[in-house]
Amino acid sequence: MSGALQHAAGFDGAVSGMSLADLLQIKALGRFSGRIVVEQNGKDGHLFFRDGDLFHAQLDDLEGREAFARIMSWGGGTFRAEPKVTTTRQTLHENFQFLLLDVLRLQDEASSEVLMSAGQAVQADSRKEIGMKERLSGIAGLQDVVLTDRKGTMLQQIGDNAESLAAQGMYLVSTAGQISDELGLGAFKGASVQGVSSHLITLEGPRNFLFFSVAGDAKPASVEQDVRRAIAQ
Repeated sequence: MSGALQHAAGFDGAVSGMSLADLLQIKALGRFSGRIVVEQNGKDGHLFFRDGDLFHAQLDDLEGREAFARIMSWGGGTFRAEPKVTTTRQTLHENFQFLLLDVLRLQDEASSEVLMSAGQAVQADSRKEIGMKERLSGIAGLQDVVLTDRKGTMLQQIGDNAESLAAQGMYLVSTAGQISDELGLGAFKGASVQGVSSHLITLEGPRNFLFFSVAGDAKPASVEQDVRRAIAQ
């Protein structure tokens, strides 16, 4: 695909603008057999399927569930499917849908822990004189950022439009929460809105929300992963 989707977040290959989880589910439902190679920043992750079930994953020296989880954490990249490539090695034995949901659940829990550490860092940063700006500086595509409490009160901010960003973010949290309740999708964990000139991403922690805007020509998922890593450090 091209045109309006050329800057969409996700993975590019036979399809673009989709998450890796969506792409793999399509392959699983189609009972794909073969290897899927996922590439990001010079690293290659290998996922081997047999009749729609993932039976082996490898990334550098990692194998099995750990390799699969690491690959699934990539915010963007490229992929290719190789139907004729297989292996005799088997490091995964669970049903693919169960395995995928478990990995995504762990990622949600990790996101909550990251946001909790960000909230706790507000007080610590005032003593260490290390603020959010220093943590997040240098992330390509990142624009305004604001950390709030659960009521929307701003705790830390980056950029001139942080106040407007906080208001937009709290509205998105409220709207997404209502939709989630109506559809029975479970508790709100995060949401994103993609636009032409910029994108809005929200992340939820036990005590805080983190809202940030991403430049329109950047991939939101990749920027989100960079933000999470920076805060966790």
